[in-house]
Amino acid sequence: MVASALYIVPTPIGNLDDITLRAIEVLKAATLIAAEDTRHSKILLDKLGIGAVKMISCNDHNEEERVEIISNEVNSGGVVALISDAGTPMISDPGYKLVSRLADRGVKVVPLPGPCAAITALCAAALPTDKFLFIGFLPVKDKELSDKLESIRTLETTTVFYESPRRIENTLEKLAAIDPKRKVALCREMTKTFESIYRTDVTSLIAYLKEHQDEVRGEFVLVVGPYEKDATATAADELSAKAKAAMQQLVGPLKAKDACKIVAELTGESRNSLYDYALSLKQK
Repeated sequence: MVASALYIVPTPIGNLDDITLRAIEVLKAATLIAAEDTRHSKILLDKLGIGAVKMISCNDHNEEERVEIISNEVNSGGVVALISDAGTPMISDPGYKLVSRLADRGVKVVPLPGPCAAITALCAAALPTDKFLFIGFLPVKDKELSDKLESIRTLETTTVFYESPRRIENTLEKLAAIDPKRKVALCREMTKTFESIYRTDVTSLIAYLKEHQDEVRGEFVLVVGPYEKDATATAADELSAKAKAAMQQLVGPLKAKDACKIVAELTGESRNSLYDYALSLKQK
Protein backbone atom coordinates (compact mmCIF):
# COMPACT_ATOMS: atom_id res chain seq x y z
CA MET A 1 0.00 0.00 0.00
CA VAL A 2 1.25 3.47 -0.94
CA ALA A 3 0.95 5.86 2.03
CA SER A 4 -0.23 9.45 1.72
CA ALA A 5 2.73 11.71 0.83
CA LEU A 6 4.37 13.68 -1.93
CA TYR A 7 6.53 11.26 -3.94
CA ILE A 8 9.42 12.45 -6.09
CA VAL A 9 9.24 10.00 -9.01
CA PRO A 10 12.06 9.76 -11.60
CA THR A 11 10.95 8.86 -15.13
CA PRO A 12 13.02 7.37 -17.99
CA ILE A 13 15.47 9.64 -19.81
CA GLY A 14 15.01 7.62 -22.99
CA ASN A 15 14.35 3.90 -22.74
CA LEU A 16 10.95 3.45 -21.11
CA ASP A 17 12.01 0.08 -19.70
CA ASP A 18 14.18 1.98 -17.23
CA ILE A 19 11.23 2.97 -15.08
CA THR A 20 11.26 1.15 -11.74
CA LEU A 21 8.54 -1.12 -10.40
CA ARG A 22 8.15 1.15 -7.40
CA ALA A 23 7.69 4.21 -9.62
CA ILE A 24 4.90 2.41 -11.50
CA GLU A 25 3.29 1.43 -8.20
CA VAL A 26 3.29 5.05 -6.98
CA LEU A 27 1.98 6.42 -10.28
CA LYS A 28 -0.86 3.89 -10.27
CA ALA A 29 -1.75 4.78 -6.68
CA ALA A 30 -1.52 8.55 -7.22
CA THR A 31 -4.63 10.63 -6.65
CA LEU A 32 -2.81 13.58 -8.22
CA ILE A 33 0.18 13.79 -10.55
CA ALA A 34 2.12 17.06 -10.76
CA ALA A 35 3.94 17.01 -14.10
CA GLU A 36 6.37 19.41 -15.74
CA ASP A 37 4.34 19.05 -18.97
CA THR A 38 1.05 17.16 -18.68
CA ARG A 39 0.87 16.43 -22.43
CA HIS A 40 4.34 14.91 -22.45
CA SER A 41 3.72 12.88 -19.29
CA LYS A 42 0.41 11.53 -20.60
CA ILE A 43 2.34 9.65 -23.29
CA LEU A 44 4.31 7.79 -20.60
CA LEU A 45 1.22 7.15 -18.47
CA ASP A 46 -0.68 5.77 -21.46
CA LYS A 47 2.19 3.37 -22.21
CA LEU A 48 2.09 2.20 -18.59
CA GLY A 49 -1.66 1.70 -18.75
CA ILE A 50 -2.31 4.43 -16.20
CA GLY A 51 -5.39 6.51 -16.95
CA ALA A 52 -8.15 8.52 -15.30
CA VAL A 53 -5.84 10.24 -12.84
CA LYS A 54 -5.99 13.96 -12.11
CA MET A 55 -2.95 15.84 -13.43
CA ILE A 56 -1.74 19.40 -12.96
CA SER A 57 1.25 21.16 -14.48
CA CYS A 58 4.13 22.02 -12.19
CA ASN A 59 6.91 24.01 -13.81
CA ASP A 60 9.28 26.90 -13.18
CA HIS A 61 6.46 29.42 -13.66
CA ASN A 62 3.81 28.02 -11.32
CA GLU A 63 5.55 26.03 -8.57
CA GLU A 64 4.60 28.54 -5.90
CA GLU A 65 0.94 28.35 -6.93
CA ARG A 66 0.89 24.55 -6.66
CA VAL A 67 1.97 24.42 -3.01
CA GLU A 68 -1.52 24.89 -1.61
CA ILE A 69 -3.12 22.36 -3.98
CA ILE A 70 -0.59 19.62 -3.23
CA SER A 71 -0.51 20.36 0.48
CA ASN A 72 -4.30 20.01 0.69
CA GLU A 73 -4.22 16.79 -1.35
CA VAL A 74 -1.68 15.10 0.92
CA ASN A 75 -3.29 16.38 4.12
CA SER A 76 -6.60 14.91 3.01
CA GLY A 77 -5.00 11.47 2.59
CA GLY A 78 -4.06 11.69 -1.08
CA VAL A 79 -0.97 10.40 -2.89
CA VAL A 80 0.82 12.98 -5.03
CA ALA A 81 3.51 12.06 -7.58
CA LEU A 82 5.89 14.78 -8.79
CA ILE A 83 7.41 13.99 -12.18
CA SER A 84 9.43 15.90 -14.78
CA ASP A 85 9.58 15.29 -18.52
CA ALA A 86 12.53 12.93 -18.08
CA GLY A 87 14.87 11.93 -15.27
CA THR A 88 14.72 12.97 -11.64
CA PRO A 89 12.69 16.06 -10.67
CA MET A 90 14.76 18.99 -9.34
CA ILE A 91 17.97 17.86 -11.08
CA SER A 92 18.06 20.75 -13.59
CA ASP A 93 14.26 20.40 -13.64
CA PRO A 94 11.43 22.07 -11.68
CA GLY A 95 10.50 20.98 -8.17
CA TYR A 96 12.90 22.59 -5.70
CA LYS A 97 10.65 25.51 -4.70
CA LEU A 98 7.65 23.22 -4.39
CA VAL A 99 9.37 20.60 -2.25
CA SER A 100 11.03 23.25 -0.09
CA ARG A 101 7.72 24.96 0.70
CA LEU A 102 5.93 21.67 1.37
CA ALA A 103 8.72 20.42 3.64
CA ASP A 104 8.43 23.67 5.63
CA ARG A 105 4.75 22.88 6.10
CA GLY A 106 5.53 19.43 7.43
CA VAL A 107 4.21 17.57 4.38
CA LYS A 108 5.79 14.12 4.08
CA VAL A 109 8.16 13.95 1.08
CA VAL A 110 9.30 10.54 -0.19
CA PRO A 111 12.10 10.40 -2.82
CA LEU A 112 12.32 7.43 -5.19
CA PRO A 113 15.64 6.43 -6.80
CA GLY A 114 15.75 6.20 -10.56
CA PRO A 115 17.00 7.56 -13.90
CA CYS A 116 19.25 10.63 -13.99
CA ALA A 117 21.18 11.71 -17.10
CA ALA A 118 24.08 13.16 -15.07
CA ILE A 119 24.71 9.95 -13.13
CA THR A 120 24.22 7.75 -16.20
CA ALA A 121 26.79 9.78 -18.16
CA LEU A 122 29.22 9.87 -15.24
CA CYS A 123 29.15 6.07 -15.06
CA ALA A 124 29.81 5.80 -18.81
CA ALA A 125 32.54 8.44 -19.05
CA ALA A 126 35.43 6.28 -17.79
CA LEU A 127 36.61 9.25 -15.71
CA PRO A 128 37.12 9.36 -11.92
CA THR A 129 33.86 8.98 -9.99
CA ASP A 130 35.12 9.07 -6.39
CA LYS A 131 34.13 12.74 -6.28
CA PHE A 132 32.37 14.90 -8.83
CA LEU A 133 30.70 18.29 -9.29
CA PHE A 134 27.37 18.59 -11.12
CA ILE A 135 26.80 22.07 -12.53
CA GLY A 136 23.75 21.46 -14.74
CA PHE A 137 23.23 23.77 -17.71
CA LEU A 138 26.08 26.13 -18.55
CA PRO A 139 25.60 29.90 -18.99
CA VAL A 140 24.53 31.05 -22.46
CA LYS A 141 26.53 34.30 -22.63
CA ASP A 142 30.15 33.87 -23.72
CA LYS A 143 31.68 35.89 -20.86
CA GLU A 144 29.77 33.97 -18.19
CA LEU A 145 30.49 30.68 -19.96
CA SER A 146 34.24 31.38 -20.05
CA ASP A 147 34.21 32.36 -16.38
CA LYS A 148 32.38 29.17 -15.41
CA LEU A 149 34.82 26.98 -17.35
CA GLU A 150 37.76 28.93 -15.92
CA SER A 151 36.47 28.10 -12.44
CA ILE A 152 37.10 24.38 -13.06
CA ARG A 153 40.49 24.87 -14.72
CA THR A 154 42.47 23.51 -11.76
CA LEU A 155 39.63 21.55 -10.16
CA GLU A 156 40.82 18.07 -9.23
CA THR A 157 37.30 16.71 -9.55
CA THR A 158 35.29 15.34 -12.45
CA THR A 159 32.65 17.85 -13.56
CA VAL A 160 29.31 17.14 -15.24
CA PHE A 161 27.40 19.61 -17.44
CA TYR A 162 24.27 19.56 -19.57
CA GLU A 163 24.58 21.27 -22.95
CA SER A 164 22.45 21.80 -26.05
CA PRO A 165 23.44 20.78 -29.62
CA ARG A 166 23.56 24.38 -30.85
CA ARG A 167 25.99 25.42 -28.10
CA ILE A 168 28.16 22.33 -27.63
CA GLU A 169 30.86 23.31 -30.14
CA ASN A 170 31.19 26.83 -28.74
CA THR A 171 31.43 25.43 -25.22
CA LEU A 172 34.18 23.02 -26.26
CA GLU A 173 36.08 25.84 -28.00
CA LYS A 174 35.95 27.87 -24.79
CA LEU A 175 37.17 24.87 -22.79
CA ALA A 176 39.99 24.25 -25.29
CA ALA A 177 41.17 27.84 -24.84
CA ILE A 178 41.62 27.08 -21.14
CA ASP A 179 42.91 23.49 -21.27
CA PRO A 180 43.18 21.97 -24.78
CA LYS A 181 44.26 18.52 -23.57
CA ARG A 182 41.62 18.13 -20.87
CA LYS A 183 40.07 14.65 -20.89
CA VAL A 184 36.36 14.71 -21.64
CA ALA A 185 33.48 12.39 -22.43
CA LEU A 186 30.55 13.60 -24.50
CA CYS A 187 27.49 11.45 -23.89
CA ARG A 188 24.78 11.87 -26.50
CA GLU A 189 21.18 10.61 -26.40
CA MET A 190 21.72 8.49 -23.30
CA THR A 191 19.64 5.25 -23.23
CA LYS A 192 18.05 6.13 -26.58
CA THR A 193 18.36 4.43 -29.97
CA PHE A 194 21.27 6.59 -31.15
CA GLU A 195 23.20 6.68 -27.87
CA SER A 196 26.84 7.63 -28.45
CA ILE A 197 29.75 8.16 -26.08
CA TYR A 198 32.95 9.92 -27.16
CA ARG A 199 35.89 9.59 -24.77
CA THR A 200 38.87 11.71 -25.78
CA ASP A 201 40.52 15.09 -25.09
CA VAL A 202 38.73 18.34 -25.80
CA THR A 203 40.79 19.28 -28.89
CA SER A 204 40.22 15.91 -30.54
CA LEU A 205 36.52 16.06 -29.73
CA ILE A 206 36.18 19.44 -31.45
CA ALA A 207 37.86 18.05 -34.57
CA TYR A 208 35.59 14.99 -34.53
CA LEU A 209 32.39 17.02 -34.28
CA LYS A 210 33.47 19.35 -37.09
CA GLU A 211 33.84 16.30 -39.35
CA HIS A 212 30.58 14.69 -38.16
CA GLN A 213 28.05 17.52 -38.09
CA ASP A 214 25.23 15.00 -38.45
CA GLU A 215 26.01 13.90 -34.88
CA VAL A 216 25.68 17.39 -33.41
CA ARG A 217 22.06 16.80 -32.46
CA GLY A 218 20.08 15.33 -29.58
CA GLU A 219 20.71 15.81 -25.88
CA PHE A 220 24.27 16.08 -24.53
CA VAL A 221 25.90 15.49 -21.18
CA LEU A 222 29.49 16.74 -21.09
CA VAL A 223 31.74 15.09 -18.51
CA VAL A 224 35.04 16.90 -17.93
CA GLY A 225 37.88 15.04 -16.26
CA PRO A 226 39.82 16.43 -13.29
CA TYR A 227 42.74 18.76 -13.74
CA GLU A 228 46.03 16.97 -14.38
CA LYS A 229 49.14 19.04 -13.84
CA ASP A 230 51.71 18.91 -16.63
CA ALA A 231 54.96 17.66 -15.12
CA THR A 232 56.94 19.95 -17.45
CA ALA A 233 54.85 23.05 -16.77
CA THR A 234 56.16 25.91 -14.63
CA ALA A 235 54.10 27.68 -11.99
CA ALA A 236 53.69 30.60 -14.41
CA ASP A 237 52.30 28.25 -17.07
CA GLU A 238 49.52 27.25 -14.68
CA LEU A 239 48.20 30.80 -14.26
CA SER A 240 44.64 31.46 -15.41
CA ALA A 241 44.01 33.22 -18.71
CA LYS A 242 42.44 36.11 -16.78
CA ALA A 243 45.56 36.53 -14.62
CA LYS A 244 47.87 36.43 -17.64
CA ALA A 245 45.79 39.00 -19.50
CA ALA A 246 45.86 41.34 -16.50
CA MET A 247 49.63 40.99 -16.14
CA GLN A 248 50.12 41.73 -19.83
CA GLN A 249 48.23 45.00 -19.34
CA LEU A 250 49.96 46.07 -16.12
CA VAL A 251 53.59 45.00 -16.60
CA GLY A 252 55.24 47.99 -18.21
CA PRO A 253 53.02 50.77 -16.90
CA LEU A 254 53.72 49.43 -13.39
CA LYS A 255 56.66 47.80 -11.67
CA ALA A 256 56.44 44.00 -11.75
CA LYS A 257 56.10 43.84 -7.96
CA ASP A 258 53.17 46.27 -7.94
CA ALA A 259 51.47 44.54 -10.87
CA CYS A 260 51.76 41.18 -9.10
CA LYS A 261 50.22 42.56 -5.92
CA ILE A 262 47.19 43.95 -7.77
CA VAL A 263 46.58 40.83 -9.88
CA ALA A 264 47.06 38.51 -6.91
CA GLU A 265 44.37 40.41 -5.00
CA LEU A 266 42.00 40.30 -7.98
CA THR A 267 42.48 36.66 -8.98
CA GLY A 268 43.80 34.86 -5.92
CA GLU A 269 46.84 33.63 -7.88
CA SER A 270 50.23 33.18 -6.23
CA ARG A 271 52.43 36.28 -6.24
CA ASN A 272 55.48 34.12 -6.91
CA SER A 273 53.87 32.59 -9.99
CA LEU A 274 52.78 36.01 -11.18
CA TYR A 275 56.29 37.39 -10.69
CA ASP A 276 57.78 34.54 -12.73
CA TYR A 277 55.28 35.34 -15.47
CA ALA A 278 56.16 39.04 -15.28
CA LEU A 279 59.84 38.17 -15.81
CA SER A 280 58.96 36.06 -18.85
CA LEU A 281 57.01 39.00 -20.30
CA LYS A 282 59.98 41.33 -19.83
CA GLN A 283 62.27 38.81 -21.53
CA LYS A 284 59.92 38.72 -24.52
